Amino acid sequence: SGGQVRSKSAKYELDWSTVPLTPKLFGFDLYAAMGNPKWVCAPMVEQSELAFRMLCRRYGTHLCYTPMFHARLFLEDPLYRAEQFTTCASDRPLVVQFCANDGGIFAAAAQMVCGKCDAVDLNLGCPQGIAKRGRYGSFLMDELELVYSVVKEAHERARVPITCKIRVFDDDDRTLQYAKCLQDAGAQVLTVHGRTRENKGRGATPADWSIIRKVREHVSIPVIANGNIYNRHDASRCIEETGVSGVMSAEWLRRNPALFSQGDEGRDPFRMALEYLDLAAEHPCPLSFVRAHIFKFLTDVEGGWQEHPDLREEMQNAKCEGRFRELVVALQQRSSAAPLAPGGQPAAQ
Repeated sequence: SGGQVRSKSAKYELDWSTVPLTPKLFGFDLYAAMGNPKWVCAPMVEQSELAFRMLCRRYGTHLCYTPMFHARLFLEDPLYRAEQFTTCASDRPLVVQFCANDGGIFAAAAQMVCGKCDAVDLNLGCPQGIAKRGRYGSFLMDELELVYSVVKEAHERARVPITCKIRVFDDDDRTLQYAKCLQDAGAQVLTVHGRTRENKGRGATPADWSIIRKVREHVSIPVIANGNIYNRHDASRCIEETGVSGVMSAEWLRRNPALFSQGDEGRDPFRMALEYLDLAAEHPCPLSFVRAHIFKFLTDVEGGWQEHPDLREEMQNAKCEGRFRELVVALQQRSSAAPLAPGGQPAAQ
């Protein structure tokens, strides 16, 4: 579909004839071209930015997703686009994720990142209230015809493969129908978070790997499992129990970017924090993203921020990454930090 394409609900036009023609890959061919990734960094709003992705890749992550971007904002606001999406030559394989409920907008946003990523993902899993108000994420689960049309339009028009990330229904048959619907619409990879839309937050119960296995058996495209991945052992066990192509982690990868590593680097959270600051200097992003990572790395550890409220307050008020580094070093010097515990009773991702 060359030439110009206009979304019914947008006032812009995008000339796709200027985009270089490259072979578009499908299903397992796409997955093979990405290196058959086993370990995957989840899309995390304001947290799976370039510097964090590069740190994860350093320690065993094979495939990374960008944070979720709003497709319409991405198309219409150059400042949003420039601040939110940065990449580099070694940031591959990469999947760019959007939320959208309009096929034309999603297709145009996908085409805009063609050549800068390996695939574009539609977020159908976000369970937060903001997604309900915006009519995106898991709140499109009940609108099968709409979801089908959004994926199908992007699949047919954009020159980049389309993938989807979903949550499950209480009813396994509905989940299987949903997965097949997305495959039929043109999704080339399916990530399945084994929790329902309602199963979220601090009180969330463990993800159901059995429905992920059923989805994998029901479709003929690669499936990535998401949920209950707290360490590398969990990741390996998930592949054994479900037969999926890859395993995605979110919250626990944020705590330990070396989660997928065979080494013990992740047992030193101060090392992770300082290496991340080096990468954030090389690949700048908003200061709020950096601060959030440093808090996450060094809160649930012995000798972390929670035990030194004076340093924690300074960190909260610090205005530059140089000061962040000084405070991390000060915390490290004060602390007798124990290794990052692989066990415990983790909260839901």
